[in-house]
Amino acid sequence: MSKPTTRSSNEVPPDEKNVENLADDIGWRSWRSLAIEAQGRFYEMLLTNSQRFPGLVDYAVVERARAASGTPAWSWGAAAEIQETINSVNAWGMRLHEWASWNLVVDSYESEEDRREVLHHFVEPLAFFCMLQPSAVSDRLMLVSEALLHQANCHVFPEYSDRLDQDSLKPRQTLRRSDRRKQASRLGKNWTKFGVFRHALDAINSSEYKIVSRNFRDLSVHSFAPRLMMGQILRAIRSIAPRQEIVAQPSGGYLLVDHPTKKSVQYEMVAVEPFPLGIACSASLAEYQKALAAMSEFSELVSEICDSMDAASKHKAGIK
Repeated sequence: MSKPTTRSSNEVPPDEKNVENLADDIGWRSWRSLAIEAQGRFYEMLLTNSQRFPGLVDYAVVERARAASGTPAWSWGAAAEIQETINSVNAWGMRLHEWASWNLVVDSYESEEDRREVLHHFVEPLAFFCMLQPSAVSDRLMLVSEALLHQANCHVFPEYSDRLDQDSLKPRQTLRRSDRRKQASRLGKNWTKFGVFRHALDAINSSEYKIVSRNFRDLSVHSFAPRLMMGQILRAIRSIAPRQEIVAQPSGGYLLVDHPTKKSVQYEMVAVEPFPLGIACSASLAEYQKALAAMSEFSELVSEICDSMDAASKHKAGIK
């Protein structure tokens, strides 16, 4: 039995009223007009800057991994993990190209209010994604290379033990980034292409990038990253520091000096300045180019691994 209602049959439902009110709202119509116009400018900029597209990673290495004769774990997951890694890198490249075009759209507006609207609705989502990718891609590429090297070692080298450093960790614990890189060096020591790949991988998300990017990724995740293009963030940062005391000087006057043992609470009043869009985008683009170089060396390593696994499979089968 349906519930009784007090609304007449010709009364407009509340949700439809809200839609009608929104459609008639001057602010909404103004924003919609700006959004449509901005999208048009974006597509024009995208075409104009097509020559600056940063390039993508080829998927040929996925098929090479899929065709290789390896362990059951390799056959099940290797190609898929490589493909997903390439997907993430290529997504970064495409979003970078879009970001650069949107930056030009922002610059094309004279009104600060219009620039702010375009920035918040269209630029910031792309910028945040791109600025976080150097760390994400670096970690993912290290993880997948570890898995591939381990399976290849299990298949190719009879004396190799199916053991990894994380086996001794508690459930749901993972290796620290530094420990994972140490393990990767051990797993890759028998592969001639590993050294060049590792060097290219280490170039991504380096300490230099963290300086240029103003540590945007870590601050976004754990604290307050600078705003993009406009706006300060005011912060009072608390710390424990040596207590400062006014000490009379032998020659006269006074000097503020740190006490040798006593500590006190201090507050540093800071204003986090905005991060210019052009500098941020260029920093991410430079890291993307490093990622492309690392993926090229990764493909060479995978090819070497696949060739060795195929040869080992033939040897085990008694095929010359």
